[in-house]
Amino acid sequence: MSERTQTEIIITKKPDLKNPIFVEGLTGIGHIGRSAVSYLIDKLGAIKFGEIYSNHFPHIAIVNDSGEMELLTNELYYLKSKGKQPDIIFLTGHTQSITPEGHYEVAYKIVDLIRQYNVKELITIGGYGVGDLIDDPLVLGIPTNKKLKSKYEKFGVIFEHSVGQVVGATGLLLAVGKRFGLNGVCLLGETPGFLLSDPKATEKVLNVLERILNIKIDYTDLNKKIKEAEKVIKKVQELQGQILQNQKGDKDKDTGYIG
Repeated sequence: MSERTQTEIIITKKPDLKNPIFVEGLTGIGHIGRSAVSYLIDKLGAIKFGEIYSNHFPHIAIVNDSGEMELLTNELYYLKSKGKQPDIIFLTGHTQSITPEGHYEVAYKIVDLIRQYNVKELITIGGYGVGDLIDDPLVLGIPTNKKLKSKYEKFGVIFEHSVGQVVGATGLLLAVGKRFGLNGVCLLGETPGFLLSDPKATEKVLNVLERILNIKIDYTDLNKKIKEAEKVIKKVQELQGQILQNQKGDKDKDTGYIG
């Protein structure tokens, strides 16, 4: 990425897809989106075809399990249809932007890309913090068009709720996509909001996706995969926390007085 380029999508392989559905799952409350989509990618054997790098991601380089240095990225995968299943493009990754400008820039770049693949339907996934532990979390939905409610209600999505806004990629990708005629739904798993990751809510979202995408999911390794993802997420969050603390310390030292 040149220093003049803020966000770059590198396509390593050009898949031949027929009107694919786009499914996003990045880090967020309860890390439900990332956990669900990463699990689908692994279990369905989706193939990586692109990476997203951005100067708006946290200024952190992480050390992977092999002891190698890596930039924070988002990744694109595809899955070719089998039988009645649709082709799918998946988006997952380590992080989201840390600036409002970055969130918009990355969202527009992604929407520009998926329009090239003739995507018409988007599904974005996140969590909705309710403050308490829940025995049977619901999957709440927000459509781009109220006419879509009947389509997704039959898959177990609940549209009667008090959600007033959706922050980050999960909301912006749908809202930006709508400007270009793309429709879809945001799926939010109910979660306490104080858990690093929430396997119960993740499984509920996967149950809904299983029906929407007409796929079969083996849930055997779900908890194991979430724990693996948790290690990376925790490392990134700890580093971000250190950076914010250092920035706060620098501000405290600056009295604003020049003598």
